[in-house]
Amino acid sequence: MSENSSSGILTVVGVGLFILAVSVIGVVADFLFDLKLDMDGLLLISVCLLMALVSAAMLFFLAKAQGWLGKSKSPAATTPAAAQK
Repeated sequence: MSENSSSGILTVVGVGLFILAVSVIGVVADFLFDLKLDMDGLLLISVCLLMALVSAAMLFFLAKAQGWLGKSKSPAATTPAAAQK
């Protein structure tokens, strides 16, 4: 049973978005239950922010590698002087 490349990429993106959403929900819950100044609250905030940072970085670099972000550079656009000669 072989998965194609786009299905695997979308699975990784889905997991990353899920982890990011759960991390944001954890930070919001920390402030809703007024735990922010307690030791448990500080630990919850730090773990949620760490997970959000790691998953956001993973999603950013994955999107950059897939070409979903940024401008694609064509060879003619990178050397316009050579194309005019």
